[in-house]
Amino acid sequence: MFGIKDDFAFIGAMLIAVAATSTYARAGDRITGIAVQGTAFQVQLASGKMLSPQDLIGATLSLMQPGTPAPLTVRVVSTMLDPQDRDHETLLYRLLSVDPRTGGTQELCGPNAEGEHWGFPLRGQWDAEGRHISNAGYTLTCADGAQGKCVRFGYKPWKTLRNGTKLEPYHQACVRLVRADYCGGHGTTRDGMLIDLYDKIGIQNPEPAPTASGLRFEAAWSPAGAVCVAHTRVPENVSLRQLAMQCPRLTGHLGADACSEPIHGPSAAAALLFNRSR
Repeated sequence: MFGIKDDFAFIGAMLIAVAATSTYARAGDRITGIAVQGTAFQVQLASGKMLSPQDLIGATLSLMQPGTPAPLTVRVVSTMLDPQDRDHETLLYRLLSVDPRTGGTQELCGPNAEGEHWGFPLRGQWDAEGRHISNAGYTLTCADGAQGKCVRFGYKPWKTLRNGTKLEPYHQACVRLVRADYCGGHGTTRDGMLIDLYDKIGIQNPEPAPTASGLRFEAAWSPAGAVCVAHTRVPENVSLRQLAMQCPRLTGHLGADACSEPIHGPSAAAALLFNRSR
């Protein structure tokens, strides 16, 4: 069960070029390549050495953002393996934005539910509405946004399970779910909304007693958005009636009679994730 923060302040910076300064670079060992594996930077030096995450603590990264003349300067303060990740695969970075004129710093990412400021890179590109648009390049995301939350929930877009299940579509479906993006392209959630999300592959399991928290089935989700909606999460932002007009593909799949647990019919095959809300 999760309290969802409004994701309209999504931070997405494409990593077109990165220059890092570290004790190795200062010693004259030139950086020759930078990649991202999972959520970790991989920095290759001319000597053949690969910098570890700990080596990058204190480093300054220059992130070239599309449409902006000057790079964003970011300092790596610390790193930590995500304590929520049972597979110990997700690396978190505390990052500070550096003002190039004054040298002043501020947190790059907003606080999560625990008051922590974490971010990390992901291979690929997403737009401002959380839509995955390319596997090229890199995106720097914050753990308090939908894209980062869904990685921490266990839907790692780079990973394939042992049975061959690719998690990339689950991650995209999760981003739609977290944002209450029913039609695929516009989030309708609100800061602090309580949801219970789950799937059929054992990454997230449903709460055993949702009625005790006042939760009821909301929707089933695919990478394109909802496949059916029992009720909207924030009716003031979008009602079922408005959703029917805005999203014709959901005609016949709206309301508790058309969308309830378990999911049946064509919706069942398309649905990857499910959630309950108040």
